[in-house]
Amino acid sequence: MPKIGDLVHVRPAYGEDRRVAYGTIVDIKVETDLFSEKYAVLEENTYFHVLCDGEVKTFDDEDYVVEVVNESR
Repeated sequence: MPKIGDLVHVRPAYGEDRRVAYGTIVDIKVETDLFSEKYAVLEENTYFHVLCDGEVKTFDDEDYVVEVVNESR
């Protein structure tokens, strides 16, 4: 799992969209949401905040592949 400070390559997990981003992870948020109130099913979402081209972009772990290019110490 990537950590804050890692240099990463981000690309879509599926589909024809070929946009890629390179940047540094500045924050990682893990949120737990109620998926089904009726059945009390929870889902956990991980969001990576990546500094790319002077702008912080947010990527969802389910929709994007986040590959570590260079680990921070």
